Amino acid sequence: MDSYDVVVVGAGAIGLSAAWWCSKAGKKVLLLDQFDFDNAFFSSKGESRFFRVMYSDPHLSLLAQSAYPLWRELESDSGLNGILNDTSLLFFGPPSGVDTPEGDLKDSEAVLEEQGLPFQRLTAADFPERFPVLQGLSDDVVGLVQPQAGVIAADRALRALAEQCRERGVDMIPRRTVSRIQDAPGQVTVTTAQGTYTGKKLILVPSAWTNGVLDSLNIQLALEIWSMTYAYFEVSPSQYTYPLWFYFGAPKFPGDDTTTYYGLPPLLTPGRIKVGTDFTFLKSPLPPTSPPQADPRMVDLLNTFMREHFRGLQSLAVDPVGCLYTMTPDLNFVLDVLPGHPDVLLFTGDTGQAFKFAPLLGRILSELALTGVTRTNIQPFSIQRPGILRPR
Repeated sequence: MDSYDVVVVGAGAIGLSAAWWCSKAGKKVLLLDQFDFDNAFFSSKGESRFFRVMYSDPHLSLLAQSAYPLWRELESDSGLNGILNDTSLLFFGPPSGVDTPEGDLKDSEAVLEEQGLPFQRLTAADFPERFPVLQGLSDDVVGLVQPQAGVIAADRALRALAEQCRERGVDMIPRRTVSRIQDAPGQVTVTTAQGTYTGKKLILVPSAWTNGVLDSLNIQLALEIWSMTYAYFEVSPSQYTYPLWFYFGAPKFPGDDTTTYYGLPPLLTPGRIKVGTDFTFLKSPLPPTSPPQADPRMVDLLNTFMREHFRGLQSLAVDPVGCLYTMTPDLNFVLDVLPGHPDVLLFTGDTGQAFKFAPLLGRILSELALTGVTRTNIQPFSIQRPGILRPR
C-alpha cells in the first residue's frame, strides 16, 4: 500500500488544481475520482466558463482579482495559451431585477465603486448604439459594463491542469469510489473497492457526492443538487457583436428567481453563442444516478428569451446540455478543515461559479494541507457557519 503526502479525491477543476499546487511544492500526490477523468457527470465539463470580477459580494470580487494572475501562471507553466480570453462583461436588466446566486445590479455597482474597479453605467438610451444586438428591452433598463472579464476555455484549462499533474508525478487513478475514510494523527486512510490508500493529508472535492463521501466520518452537509440547462444558438458574428452578458429580469412574485439568463460570445465556438439560465426546476438533496440531461422546459424558456431580446439568430437552441450545481443554503462555498478531523480538508458547494476561481481555490487547499494556514481569507466559507452542518 503506497503512502502519499497528499491524497485528493475528486478530479474536477478544483481537485486538479489542488493536486497541481501540491505537486509544485514537491509533494507526493495521489488523485482519485469515482468516474473517468472526463465523464458525463462532470460539473467541470464543457468548453467555456465565465471569468469576472464584477460581483455584488465584495469578497468574491477580491477572490476573482487574486485568481486572474494564477490563470496566467497556469498558461505559463503549461505552455498552453488561450486558457483565459479577455473580454468585457455586460450586466443588464430593469433596476428592480431579482437578486440571484450571481448577485444583482445595484449591489454589483456598489462593489465596483467601493473597490475602485473601472466600469461604465448604461441607461436605456445607451443600448441601441452600444449593443445593437439587443432588442425588446424595457424603457427603464440599465446596464453595467466592466472590462475585467473573460471567457475561460474550460476544456483547455482541464487539459493543462491534468498535463501539469502528470508531468509533476501525480498518480491519477480513475474509477475509485470512496467507501470509507479513517484518520489518525498524521495519517488518513481512504478505502475503495479496488484498494486502500493512505496520505498525511486528505483533500476532498467531491461536488454533488459530498455527503456520500463524508458518511463514514458521521458528517453531513445541507446541500441541494441543481440540474441546470444551457444550449447554443447559431448566429452571424459579421452582422452583430455578441457580448459576454448576464440578464437580471424583474421577479414576477416575491422569491421568484426565474428571470435570470446568461450568455457567452462566440470566442471559442465560432458562429455559436452559449446561453443558459441561472435557475432550474430540478432540485434534489441527492446526486443523480444517471448523467444530467437538458430540461425541455428550460430549452423552451431559452428560446423565448432569445427571440425576444437578441437579433441575428440563425437558429433556436441546439445541442442542449445538462450540468450540475452543488448548492449551499446561503449560496456560498464550503472550504475548510473538517470538524474533528484536522488532516481532512473539504471544498464543496461550488454553486455553479467555482470554476473561475479554480487555480486560487486549489492553492488555498494546498496551503492548508501543507502548512495549516492560507494567505487568503476563507472565513466566509467556514463549514461552521449557520445552516451548513446537518444534525445527525
